[in-house]
Amino acid sequence: MSDDVVRATASDVPALAGVLASAYAEDPVWSWLMPTDRDRRLRLLFTAHLAQQIPAGRVWTDADRTVAAIWAEPGAWKLPAGYLLRNAGTLLRAGRAQLPRTGMRLLAMEHRHPAGPEHWYVEYIGTHADARGTGRGSRVLGALLERADADGRPVFLESSNRRNLTFYERHGFTLQEEMVFRSGPPMWSMWRRETGRP
Repeated sequence: MSDDVVRATASDVPALAGVLASAYAEDPVWSWLMPTDRDRRLRLLFTAHLAQQIPAGRVWTDADRTVAAIWAEPGAWKLPAGYLLRNAGTLLRAGRAQLPRTGMRLLAMEHRHPAGPEHWYVEYIGTHADARGTGRGSRVLGALLERADADGRPVFLESSNRRNLTFYERHGFTLQEEMVFRSGPPMWSMWRRETGRP
């Protein structure tokens, strides 16, 4: 693991919620789910999610806190029911009138998530708009992929933005499926099956 890629701590939550809100500000799916007041609503949502995932050791960042990655180990990608209960108020404030649409998309994503093979899961990765193009996102993702390579298991992700597909392809991911839903923009599932092991 690179020295400038570190596990996030509870004190990083506000900064990293801002990073992810910035990273997803123009994302087609999040723009559809949150057509107004997006920055505040994304910060609310990511603050709650980061606070849940940081104690489990699933959030990684760079030394300057310009990148945030939420990364689940094999078998740990599904959100527990208790998470939804504990965060119901936040989800209501963030989702507002679009809460049913958000809930339906999350349920559809969970239903389509592959049961096997056992895999690492890149739930979110984002770079603050001010740091895009600096290679920091690649360093964080690359460091996480080194862990998957050492473990020998594949990595799975869903992209909500077509523009990001080439970024993931440069890191060894291949497109599995363009996922079309009953409403809203499509998403893309990708696997990184070829690990760096000899």
